[in-house]
Amino acid sequence: MHNHTKSDKRAHKDRRTKATSPLSLHSLFGSRKKVRRQADRSIHYYIDRYSLRAILTVNVTLILSVADAFLTLRLVSLGAKEINPVMDFFLEYGPLTFLFVKYVLTGISVIWLLIYKNYCLFGKVSVKNILIAIPIIYALVVIYELFLILQIK
Repeated sequence: MHNHTKSDKRAHKDRRTKATSPLSLHSLFGSRKKVRRQADRSIHYYIDRYSLRAILTVNVTLILSVADAFLTLRLVSLGAKEINPVMDFFLEYGPLTFLFVKYVLTGISVIWLLIYKNYCLFGKVSVKNILIAIPIIYALVVIYELFLILQIK
């Protein structure tokens, strides 16, 4: 039986020199919830497990996105026009295509934001803040759409 000393363990290449891919097996089965080392806080890093708050933020965003889609369909049926040219394109293929594309695009976007939530865009804008802002914006859009529906009736 060989006893490993602290220096024996550190003799190997430092695995922290390169970020773990968010799509690796470590991301599926890892236990990292947050950055542990103070030195690592200043660099971009991935985590393996997400907080309940982060998961709720993603789910609330998806729910509000679906609500926005249904309210948009209602408004269009009442004579309104979809102002987003991408979604207007898919609306031409019918309500199911519109709903599907809206959900998939939103889902991919918020999952990407969740994976990269510990990064900054342009060195200044925290992706975590963007992830938090999206459901707030969706909530405001949904409230506005409900207001419009009440005004039309």
